[in-house]
Amino acid sequence: MAISTRPFFRNYRVLSSAPTWNAWMHGRLGENIALRFANGEIVESELVLACDGIHSAVRRALFPQSREHFARYTCWRAIAPGFPQGMDPTRLTESWGAGKRIGLAAIPGERVYWFACCGANHRDDPKLAQADLAEVQAMFSGFHEPVPEVLDRTPADSLIWTDILDLDPMPSFTHGRAVLLGDPAHAVTPDLGQGAGLAIEDAAVLAALFGRLPTDRAIREYDKRRLSRAHRVAAESRLYAKVAQWQNPLVVPLRNLLVKSIPERFMDRQLEAVLDIDFEPVRNAA
Repeated sequence: MAISTRPFFRNYRVLSSAPTWNAWMHGRLGENIALRFANGEIVESELVLACDGIHSAVRRALFPQSREHFARYTCWRAIAPGFPQGMDPTRLTESWGAGKRIGLAAIPGERVYWFACCGANHRDDPKLAQADLAEVQAMFSGFHEPVPEVLDRTPADSLIWTDILDLDPMPSFTHGRAVLLGDPAHAVTPDLGQGAGLAIEDAAVLAALFGRLPTDRAIREYDKRRLSRAHRVAAESRLYAKVAQWQNPLVVPLRNLLVKSIPERFMDRQLEAVLDIDFEPVRNAA
């Protein structure tokens, strides 16, 4: 497949380490956009592609009603050297407990990437934020092998902690010639592993549409094509998180029994529904 590489705009800039925005000025569809930064710099462009993360300054300026949502759980991540005996390197595993879960995945270099999640009542809990590796090991001490071995192998200074957030559904991913891609448009919880994938889809679809449609029409078509899929994946990921984080001692055994009884072919169909994306505009731009 060949994708057109013709320039869509004469001038472009990548603002990867831009200062905090203190003002945002924009015109109607078809007019240039002026961005004023905290350091006084003004950048004018006929198109703005905002890829500035879940806390997007562009989104907050254009959609002040947008709201980040705390998923009511927190997560630690790290990479452990070595590979436990008996662990299948071709499979990512996720083990569920009551309000806790932990996932393991083999990565190149005979290492294991792991994540450990537990419920949280509010964001930025200082006790959770300051937890060290020993405390995390104590929290997840009841999990099966090779979880204890992997945690034992983990360097204490490699632990990364974050609260888990997503974004409430946006009414649009565009405003005039400002376009949101990735997390600024549709940040999702990591439960289905689709956050980066959705961002790549956004870029592929938008580039293909720019290759065959006038700019303003391409932007409108991008919004039409991406809204429903992104909203669906975000909703399914949020639901998965809620079920996985259940901690009621009466409900958890029933959940575990139900999950074990689901046929593998049904799970495969559910996964295919998440992964299946119509890339028709990419093929048409080839």
